[in-house]
Amino acid sequence: MNRMLAILIASLGVAAAAVQTDRGVIPAGTVIHVRTSQYIDDDNAAPGRVFTGMVEEGARDRHGNIVIPKGAPAQLVVRDAGKHHVTLDLAAIQVGGRTYGVASTEQTIQGSKKPGVGKNKRTAKFLGGGGAAGGVIGAIAGGGTGALVGGIIGAGAGAGAQSLTRKRSVKVPAESVLTFQLQQPLVTR
Repeated sequence: MNRMLAILIASLGVAAAAVQTDRGVIPAGTVIHVRTSQYIDDDNAAPGRVFTGMVEEGARDRHGNIVIPKGAPAQLVVRDAGKHHVTLDLAAIQVGGRTYGVASTEQTIQGSKKPGVGKNKRTAKFLGGGGAAGGVIGAIAGGGTGALVGGIIGAGAGAGAQSLTRKRSVKVPAESVLTFQLQQPLVTR
């Protein structure tokens, strides 16, 4: 009987230890939302640059305990930046004064294309400026008919310049919420 009782107590101890081993561990696949603290765009986002943010919602372990509280500081690192995109990675989260490295999916933000020809004030400036310049040059070179032809050619040149100079810009305002998914469990013990 004593031997049975000893085995029972030992197995309860092993079971309790097994339950405790995954406390403070956030499983892989957990989604973590981060609110950016800084403005990020394609002009200030060079690969390796770190931006700050805060965890938007608390993250829990398998037992339902909050391991990463809402508002925990987070670090986002730029993995890739190009003319039309910025790729960010959730690199670290700080909990209780300790910083933990994070392996997560990346978030790629694509640039939005500026409106094309005929869609904004910028087009009017390019068309009007090109047309006026062409008209003046045409008038000097060939009189009234030259002014008309020069104005049409100048407006066409202005439209071409507007099309060539517009770009797809990446803009992530401060306070934007980005979503990352853990690729590996995050151990905070």
